[in-house]
Amino acid sequence: MPTENIKAGPPLLEVRELSLSFHDPGKTGAAPAAQRLAIDRISFSITAGSTLGLVGASGAGKSSIARAIMRLVKPDAGEILFNGDNILDMAPGELKAIRRRVQLVFQNPSASLSPRRSVAQTLLEPLEHFAMGDAHYRHERVEQTLQTVGLGAEVLQRFPHQFSSGQQQRIAIARALVTDPDLLIADEAVSSLDVSVQAQILQLIQSLQQRHGIAFLFISHDLAVIRQIADQVAVMYGGQILENSPADHFFSRPAHPYSQALLAFAGQQSIAQPVERQLRLIRGRDSSHHTPACVYADGCADRMAVCQSTEPGIHQINYKNRNMTGQHCVKCHLYGSGKTHDS
Repeated sequence: MPTENIKAGPPLLEVRELSLSFHDPGKTGAAPAAQRLAIDRISFSITAGSTLGLVGASGAGKSSIARAIMRLVKPDAGEILFNGDNILDMAPGELKAIRRRVQLVFQNPSASLSPRRSVAQTLLEPLEHFAMGDAHYRHERVEQTLQTVGLGAEVLQRFPHQFSSGQQQRIAIARALVTDPDLLIADEAVSSLDVSVQAQILQLIQSLQQRHGIAFLFISHDLAVIRQIADQVAVMYGGQILENSPADHFFSRPAHPYSQALLAFAGQQSIAQPVERQLRLIRGRDSSHHTPACVYADGCADRMAVCQSTEPGIHQINYKNRNMTGQHCVKCHLYGSGKTHDS
């Protein structure tokens, strides 16, 4: 895990108290559509050159965060700051400049690449959209970016169906890189690939970060992938972030009961967990409305009476060993007393 590579300094991206709800259409002729709360007052930050791994089961709200950062959906409340400027307050011209610097890599490369566009057309399109350089610069930039992801100029006139899935994802990454971004949001970017191709793409991403200092928001349900690539780990459940921790501490000393169950269920933690705790992972929780209880109370093996009546605050875990990098925060009543732990 690359925790030692965490960069100090002000956040490149900072999300503050972000909330987002959607209309649930329901059945035809039924009562008016209900509001489903996809993101519930979440906060996190990413510094330049670091990787935040955002994990959680399907429906936790991870992809909604990516869409909100790109302003593809409008949040109900909160702030999204990029280099200190609130993306949500930006005019179209300002937002266009930010989108050159924040790029998104999708889950399925075969679906995200147009079958009618050659590699050259695919990579030239963002350069033309953002009016970057003249024709000579753009063609040079395309070839350089292809080389960066391990592909040569001979592929420029080929089309997506002529490539393997791993090569397609390299092209998708190249499309995101061609505008020289500061932040890449990878939304399940390797989940559709087989294990050997996953490893190649992850090595490529780590290499890009080391050479170019790009920050990553890496969204995944796969803890083995997160373990390999993340500096910091944030765990989502029911639209909330329940734990935010340096990666080494998360995988060796998970604090929240949901994190412990998630790691045990995925076989990423050596500590044995009861079978009943693992099985509770598959039980979703309706997040359509705010509740004064802990969002994980119904599925938690460690729940107390207070968990079902009062929402926990966010607590920072203190360690006897002060050599840890970054902050370890958890939203759980078990840590409300400012408990100190051995690291």
